[in-house]
Amino acid sequence: MKLPILISVPHGGLSVPDFLIDRCLLSPEEILLDSDTWARELYDLKDLVEAYVDMDISRIVIDLNRNTNDLPPNNPDGIVKTIAVDGSPVWKNPEGLNSREIEFLIDNYYDPYHRRLEELSKDENIILGVDCHSMLDIGPTDSMNRPLFCISNRGNALGEMNINLQGEKITAPSRVLMKLKSLIEDAFSDIRVTDREFVAINSPFYGGYITKHQGSLGHIPWIQIEVNKCIYLPNNPSIKPTDDDLVVLRDFRNRLYKALCELSDYIRDGS
Repeated sequence: MKLPILISVPHGGLSVPDFLIDRCLLSPEEILLDSDTWARELYDLKDLVEAYVDMDISRIVIDLNRNTNDLPPNNPDGIVKTIAVDGSPVWKNPEGLNSREIEFLIDNYYDPYHRRLEELSKDENIILGVDCHSMLDIGPTDSMNRPLFCISNRGNALGEMNINLQGEKITAPSRVLMKLKSLIEDAFSDIRVTDREFVAINSPFYGGYITKHQGSLGHIPWIQIEVNKCIYLPNNPSIKPTDDDLVVLRDFRNRLYKALCELSDYIRDGS
């Protein structure tokens, strides 16, 4: 029986549409590292869950985890990018894409993705949405190592309402988030760390636009999960994972699946 979960993987794609390729300054390797590297393999649970949605277009082209109003120049890391995560320019034109191109990308990639998530979240067989990402070990503006995992519901460190987010409702019950935390800690208990938190709640990420928007619709609870790339990514990753890499990715996927199995039972039991 498939898990009653909807998996979203918005940042694993590497493709650039044909009409933009000649204007993109980033190499395939740079696009790979700017993405949630190998996330489509890392979270490949499509045969094990009720619903799975991902995107093959790179986040440097269209970021599905941003609001449509989040645009450059106010935000060069908005729904379309003018700079990569390391600060390097994305396009030959420093101003980035024009309004017609942005509208095309929203109409053809962004809106269909969100409509699909909303449609699937109404399926009576689905009880939870999980938006899946990976994160850099040390962020562009961070000075400390990030946790191995970050799970988010737009709340505070206990998964409860965050007063700093202007009364915004959490997207999943705090008890569900705390349960997932303990299940991840059990599933990955052999990983030894001393210089960072193991599973952080709503830090360094509260949960992005997908979690916020889809969670606000109220069809199902939503959780964002971020896994630190240091867990699975070699120092010099290739565009496609090697056989050895796939072994690591498969092991991660199996452990996560086990945690999500137990979480599904927990939610169904209403414990």
